[in-house]
Amino acid sequence: MAVIQRTLSWGVTASFIFGIHAPVSSAETLTSGETAGRAVVVIEGGGSPHPFTSSVSTCDGHRPEYIQALVDAELPVFTAPGYTNRETSTSGESRCPPQPPLEVQWNTSGYPTQAGQDVLGFLGYLNVAYGYRTFDLVGYSYGGVVARATVSALKTHPPKGTMAPAFSYAQTAIDSGITISTIITVNSPHLGAPAYDVAGDPERNTAVVANAWGPEYAKLASSLVAFQDQLGAGAIQVLRTSASSHVGSDGWNASQVGVLDGVRLTLIAGDYCDRHCAANTSAADSTGDPTLRTDGTVPVYSQLMLPCPAPCPSPPGAAFVPPGLVPEGSVTRMTFPTVHSRYVSVALGLPDVLPVTRHPDAIRYIVKTVLSAWEGDGVLKSSGQ
Repeated sequence: MAVIQRTLSWGVTASFIFGIHAPVSSAETLTSGETAGRAVVVIEGGGSPHPFTSSVSTCDGHRPEYIQALVDAELPVFTAPGYTNRETSTSGESRCPPQPPLEVQWNTSGYPTQAGQDVLGFLGYLNVAYGYRTFDLVGYSYGGVVARATVSALKTHPPKGTMAPAFSYAQTAIDSGITISTIITVNSPHLGAPAYDVAGDPERNTAVVANAWGPEYAKLASSLVAFQDQLGAGAIQVLRTSASSHVGSDGWNASQVGVLDGVRLTLIAGDYCDRHCAANTSAADSTGDPTLRTDGTVPVYSQLMLPCPAPCPSPPGAAFVPPGLVPEGSVTRMTFPTVHSRYVSVALGLPDVLPVTRHPDAIRYIVKTVLSAWEGDGVLKSSGQ
């Protein structure tokens, strides 16, 4: 990977910009003027706990490869802490850094509206603790949907003084004038996925999904049934294809029209399956239309926020993208031959390098996209490759 020599555009030391100091709640307190600028916040996938980490403070063990690559690029990187209905953010981890208040942690099994409010609070926490005011959000899987919800929470917040006390950090984010400059979503189910239809109603939908998308796809989807039943995952209700399939839908996506205006949006999709997994026996095989492919969990059209082309397998039968939902003038779409997760690669007997969060080309592109955004905004100045 090429190394870019960088010059910071503000007159503060890089050690503070890159967030190597502890939050103000620790023994070390940051003084006025020593923090400034911009940070990357990673919002990981749904249904699993995610500890708070920073560029220099993490739990035992290694970071996911795509997060480590952002750290290696000398960017200030924080992971938004998330809990489930059964697990704390540090469940299964050891020797993690102190976690921020529960009010700025998000429920990874919850609805996107509430999750976005919580992540907005996390941005407010980073503003108070480190002084950051501009953020780039990298959302993997459901985290990409939550990233969009975070922008919505920032732009469509209730009038000051009407927010519940638990959302004080979210109010701080609003009052301090934070901005979200860039969103990168990675294999995110923006328009739902038939896999979540199986989870929501397996008796009704397993057979039809197997018929339209292939038996392997339906089998992989069956793992989400436990996610729905055991964790009470409200996210499932939003991510079913029926939630955003029809013109005039009053679903969550319909309420997000215009929210992403003014935000650089990069949509990264995986479409390894249907090329090699034999997971789709639908018309995609004969038409060759890549938008009907999947990453083993989410169709490419959903990851890229594009209408499902005709003939579209059932479910959904249709996929309606409300006009104005996607800022077409500032969106970039990119596809890699990756699968959704290590679970998919293991289930299909595929190499460990194929999950999108481990794939070198996809990871390089994520890092390049963030660095390009910083350079475009004058935060970093490239002085050669």
